[in-house]
Amino acid sequence: MPLADALSFVPGLATALAEPAEDAAALQRLAEWCGRYSPWTAPDEADGVRVEITGSAHLWGGERALAADLTARLVRRGVASRVAIADTIGAAWATARFAHAGDNIVILPSGELSAALAPLPVEALRLDPITVQGLRRVGLKQVGDLYAMPRDTLARRFGETVARRLDQALDYMPEPLSPLGEAPSRRVRLSFAEPITEPADLMRATERLTADLVQRLAREGTGARRLDLAFLRVDGRAERIRLGTARPSRDPRHLAALFKERLDTIDPCLGVEDMILAAFAVEPLPPEQIGLPGHAASVETRGIAPLLDRLGNKLGLDALSRLEARESHIPERASVRVPAGLPSPPSLRSGPSPTLRERGDPARSAGWMRAKPPRPIRLFDPPEPVEAFWLLPDDPPFRFTWRRRRHRMTRADGPERIADEWWQPGGSGAADAIRDYYRVEDEEGRRFWLFRSGFHGGDRAPRWFVHGVFS
Repeated sequence: MPLADALSFVPGLATALAEPAEDAAALQRLAEWCGRYSPWTAPDEADGVRVEITGSAHLWGGERALAADLTARLVRRGVASRVAIADTIGAAWATARFAHAGDNIVILPSGELSAALAPLPVEALRLDPITVQGLRRVGLKQVGDLYAMPRDTLARRFGETVARRLDQALDYMPEPLSPLGEAPSRRVRLSFAEPITEPADLMRATERLTADLVQRLAREGTGARRLDLAFLRVDGRAERIRLGTARPSRDPRHLAALFKERLDTIDPCLGVEDMILAAFAVEPLPPEQIGLPGHAASVETRGIAPLLDRLGNKLGLDALSRLEARESHIPERASVRVPAGLPSPPSLRSGPSPTLRERGDPARSAGWMRAKPPRPIRLFDPPEPVEAFWLLPDDPPFRFTWRRRRHRMTRADGPERIADEWWQPGGSGAADAIRDYYRVEDEEGRRFWLFRSGFHGGDRAPRWFVHGVFS
């Protein structure tokens, strides 16, 4: 009612300004807090939370035990609530808001949605006020009054929303739940009789959760790539540690060590009452030898994945990258930089000329790739211009100046002509795109990879660049 009318009834009424943004943020935190019961949670309008408990109710001893635990925890937080469990989202929404029952927990028996929803007002179908007013004007006041109405008649008179909401509530039409974030593929949970705050206790709980998850991954022959460790505090907030691995892993000590390095970022506040470890990405991982009893695994067995995981845990895996080979004649296109934690995309393995490769002998083509002249270990991107001096058109320079330093050549090899890949996107095939490469060595023994861009003759003189240096 308007504030003036309310004050006339209760002169000492306490009032406060509405804060919709704060209310939405609090509801968001409450939905995250409900993640202890299911990974599929989401805020429902402005005053509710949807929780998909299919497959998780038995972990709490059944639906009523789960609802009782949820209600008790909300009471301790000072949150008034009414919990409804039904076969559909629409039926649960309608029951929680419009069912006449003294109990704060309402559970609709499976298969009895029609009888349970029939006496409820049409507002229980989540309809807008204008549609509700139109239904009531023609005498359709309860949900049961709509059962006998043909669906096409409802659609023509009141729009498709009424028929769709009715079918969703009665489980004739699916209504998916969009969770807050990505749903995990594997999840383990650990609850505590009393909230814990000590870092040593948090670490022991982390080790136990990691061991439980690894056992499940081992049975499935998979390894974790992305993990999320949630610390659910008694004040309703959730602290998280998210990490990724460079390759699939199910080594409990390695994963626990990664979490330990970031455990100091967690604020337990008044205490943590639940911890949930979720794996959001898993990949096949066949059994492998990681070491014998009393002997550590060799570097050849472990590789550099543990090092990448530790660096990625501190800097982020996106900050780490590796060079990946690519079949291309152009030197700067022969390798690409990709994140260390990502597999090689197939698009980067495409050859420069599929038609030419198909006509030729694959073995001979591979031999030709191995027979290419040596390449420098370091390339400049972009190539740096130099001032060069040469005698004959195809001769290498006998002297060039680079970075204000003069180099006189004593040895040279070339030219190796590399033309632009006109069949690739961005390739032009123009004369200026043709390069003549030379491997040269100066008087001090430094070796460079120079190239001349453009042909001799014409109005424009060729230009020289240093593209790389040899060791």
